[in-house]
Amino acid sequence: MTDHETTAQATPGEQAPDRRAPRLGDVTTTTVVHRSTRRPTAWWQHAVVLQVRGEADLAGLEALTAEISHVARLGADAIEVHCPGLDPGTEPARGVVEAFVRRAHQRGIKVLVALAGTDAPPQTDAAAWHLARCTAWLHRGIDGIDLISATRPVPPLGPHSHAGIELGALHALIAEHGEDVILTGGGTARDRAALAAHLHEDWLHVTRDDRLVVTPWRPQALRAAITDAYTLRDPVGAPAGWTLATAALSAPAEWGDLDAAALERRHDAAAALMLALPGTAYLHLGEAVGLRQAGDVAAAVRATAAAVAAQKGRADSRFERYRRGLRLRDELRLGTGPVGWIDAPAGTLAFLNREVLVLVNLGVEAVVVPAEREILHASADLPAPVGGEATVPPDTTVWLAMS
Repeated sequence: MTDHETTAQATPGEQAPDRRAPRLGDVTTTTVVHRSTRRPTAWWQHAVVLQVRGEADLAGLEALTAEISHVARLGADAIEVHCPGLDPGTEPARGVVEAFVRRAHQRGIKVLVALAGTDAPPQTDAAAWHLARCTAWLHRGIDGIDLISATRPVPPLGPHSHAGIELGALHALIAEHGEDVILTGGGTARDRAALAAHLHEDWLHVTRDDRLVVTPWRPQALRAAITDAYTLRDPVGAPAGWTLATAALSAPAEWGDLDAAALERRHDAAAALMLALPGTAYLHLGEAVGLRQAGDVAAAVRATAAAVAAQKGRADSRFERYRRGLRLRDELRLGTGPVGWIDAPAGTLAFLNREVLVLVNLGVEAVVVPAEREILHASADLPAPVGGEATVPPDTTVWLAMS
């Protein structure tokens, strides 16, 4: 697809389905809200980052080193850990950290370390501690620092200091380590003014926000929220940063009262939506195998590795479904593509990204699509086509080939 308005015709002579149900229309039009990236892109502008929740100690890093293959098998581009209690410049942490970074790099995985200014010990100069700890990590060969939550009050405070972080000094430090080393952070879409100020003043490589889980599960609301992500970021040349952090642990209030099975299905539909959007996507350890990581990092790593071993190779498993989504995202270059909204049946959200039509059924009844439209990926198993028609159940996302 080009960045211009596009139309797609359905095959002539199609028969109407036997039942009355919402149906993907014969003609779809697009309204482009984000244009594809034409210039060469850096890895971080379209990466999938696997975040490890909780504070990792030496045992946690050793477990990750031993089980890094499950990250590589999933297809994530980077792994992010939070290790406030480790000084990587001193033994025994130095050896453990260097082994972890080396092993990840051998598997083609970037390493990001999350460090907040509030991680500093009490009675310590937080800014000096943070800069020294970032320096020690960067000397171990990591690929970036994540400031965790970088949201701050409005009006902006300028690139000097907030939450115990000297941003000016940190930018200079990052620049010393090459253009592929990055500085990232997170904010909340609940405070748009603060997020906008953060984007315009702090100049992080990636700023993720939580809009996919603080927005009601309704087509117009999600369409507006996703459009706004590009409205805020495109003028400053920043990639969108997507995360389902809240939904990975519990049902967001904006999603309504859901039981465990309904939450899992909706979460997977939201994840397939997220992975189809241009920008940087963040997943959590265990998310791709149905585990809600919490508590001890080493135990969570081992549990995730065991789940991967049990699910890999099974086409119907959650792990293989996520793995297929990450592979197609990379092959089809969805991370750097455009977004063009499509007029779609009531209760659905639909857009084009390159040659892929993404359809999310947010309604309460199935949506019919022509069976000859190849389904590249789905967030859940779909019923077998009947009478030349395929159906997409509620709380399901599908990727359809346009050619």
